[in-house]
Parts: sequence; C-alpha cells; structure tokens
Amino acid sequence: MAKLGINAPQAIALIGSHTVGRVHCVHLVSRLYPTVDPTLNASYAEYLKMRCPSPNPDPTALEYSRNDRGTPMIFDNNYYKNVIELKGLLRLDNALFLDPRTKPYVMRMAQDRDYFNEQFIAGMAILTEHNVLTGSEGEIRKNCQWVN
Repeated sequence: MAKLGINAPQAIALIGSHTVGRVHCVHLVSRLYPTVDPTLNASYAEYLKMRCPSPNPDPTALEYSRNDRGTPMIFDNNYYKNVIELKGLLRLDNALFLDPRTKPYVMRMAQDRDYFNEQFIAGMAILTEHNVLTGSEGEIRKNCQWVN
C-alpha cells in the first residue's frame, strides 16, 4: 500500500471495510478446527462453530458468518470494536489489534468514527486513482462477483 501512497492509518481504515459483508465457512474453519485459534475470543469461537459446524464445509454451500454481528449492513467503526474484543473473522483482523505497530490505529478508529471515515475516504481516493482500466481493458460490473 505504501508504494501507492497509502499510509498506515489509511490502509487500516480500508481493511475496516470488513465492517460489512460476510465470510464463507470455507475461509473460517482453519481458525476453528481441529483446535481454536488462540487469538480468537473463546465465546465468539463457539458462536462461529455453530455457524460453521463442519471442519470440511461444502464450498458451494451458503454457510457463512457476518463480519459484524451488531450492525452487519451499516458501514461504521464496529469492526474495530469487534477486533479489540478478538472477534475478527479473519486472522488479519485480530492481527491488527495484536500488532503493536497497528494497535494504536485500531484503538483510535474504534473510539472515533469520524477519524475512521476520514482515513477510509483518503485511502479510497488514492486507491481509485491507481491503475485505472479504460476502454476494453476493464469493465464496470453489474454484480461484483461475476463478469458481465
């Protein structure tokens, strides 16, 4: 990200987009089975095991957990509040809080929604200017999951 001109708080804010959406079980089970990842909140791990009961989930099944149980469809700073409680779905999420280099940014974004929004906007503005595809080089998708 630094090569693009995105600084640390902006990069951490961009990761905060995990505040909306979901993660399919196939991407979670390595944190739950055969043993629970020790960086994961124990009660949250039990909840995730209910959402993803099999260590070998069907990759075509719609088994998932929302990134943010509290406000799953609202773009807010709850992601960081969850991360502080070690309730991040992906390893990267909890690592942001556990790493002393990024922890201060996580703490501030959890406490200050405006700061999170400012850093996210600044990082996104830089990101959208990088390597823009034009003409036949790219497309604007009607559904992000599928090529038009």
